[in-house]
Order: sequence, then structure tokens, then C-alpha cells
Amino acid sequence: MIEIASALEHHLHTVLPHVSHTAQAIVNVIRLRQGKVGSTVLAAQSFGLPSRFALARLLRREGLPGLQELAAWISVLGWVVAAERSRVSLFMIASHTGRSPPVCYRTVRRLTGLTWAQLVARGSPWVLRLFIDRCQMLRRESDSPQVRPRKGQPAPSAPGHGFVS
Repeated sequence: MIEIASALEHHLHTVLPHVSHTAQAIVNVIRLRQGKVGSTVLAAQSFGLPSRFALARLLRREGLPGLQELAAWISVLGWVVAAERSRVSLFMIASHTGRSPPVCYRTVRRLTGLTWAQLVARGSPWVLRLFIDRCQMLRRESDSPQVRPRKGQPAPSAPGHGFVS
């Protein structure tokens, strides 16, 4: 398990060299907790941030998804690395970490648009690329000026409300 954690740490550090020390600490805590983050309010407080909104702003500025989505990406990446290293099923990984297997399978589908078998066949480099693409999309969105609708007009629809990019 230490080998898997080390590989995951290396992958995340490699794809997120641009993030601040605070954001890197958040990613590391999520990784160490195997994607289990609990309450966003408590997570924000544990990082010395005044609110969950401050945490969301920090992650957005860094080009990272919100806390729950970030935790889901880190979980999925960890699961794929574990499956590559030890050839175990997602059912076994989920059961071993105290998670609901059906929720894990749905998380994989929601983030990637693929089944678990399809995802494992593509491998961790593909998952990393998908995660990088998601972060780059978020970064572009945060860099672009916000267009506010005039009073009485509908807000422009934001593309990609789901997590699949």
C-alpha cells in the first residue's frame, strides 16, 4: 500500500507543479485520507480558511475543481494505480477502504464517462490526462472575465456542469 501511495503522490506532484503550497497541502491531505474529505466547512477550517467559500475560491484560483470533485479525482486515480499495481477489482478496493462499491463505480462513470473495466484498460496515464484537462478547463474559466447578465436577463449557461470534460 505504501508503494501505491508513493506512486499517487508522484503522479499528483507531477501534474500539479503550478499550485501554491496551500493547495498542494490540500491535495496531500486528500491523498493521505484516500479521498475522504467529509464536511467542506470543517476542511476549510482545518486549513485556516474562514469558510467553505474561501476554500472554493482558493481551489478555483489554482485551477482545481471544488473540494468534493477534487477528492473524487484523487480517489479514482488512486483506485486505478492500485488496480494496476496489485490487479485487484474496484469492489475489493472499495470494500478494503470502507467505501460503498456501487458509489465507487458511479464515481468512476461520473468523472470519466467510462466503466471501471474501460478505465483500467486505459490506465492511470489516461486518468491523469483527463484530470489535467479538467484542471486546464477550470483554469481557463477562472482566467476569463466573468460576464454578468443585466438585471432581468437569464445568466449564460455554463458548459460542463457535469465532471466529464
